[in-house]
Amino acid sequence: MANETRNPSTPANPDAVPPGTPDAAENTCRRCAGTGEIDGHDCPDCGGSGVVLTPVGGAG
Repeated sequence: MANETRNPSTPANPDAVPPGTPDAAENTCRRCAGTGEIDGHDCPDCGGSGVVLTPVGGAG
């Protein structure tokens, strides 16, 4: 995603949850499509890892 046009402070991963959340698993970061980078910098949503934690199943 070399042409990032959204507000960079708005997460593209609205389902992301903090580490330690029960019933969560790693998922590909939507903002950087799993590359870990946007325009040569670490992705702000995944911190450069390419993955985010998201809830699993319909718990909640």
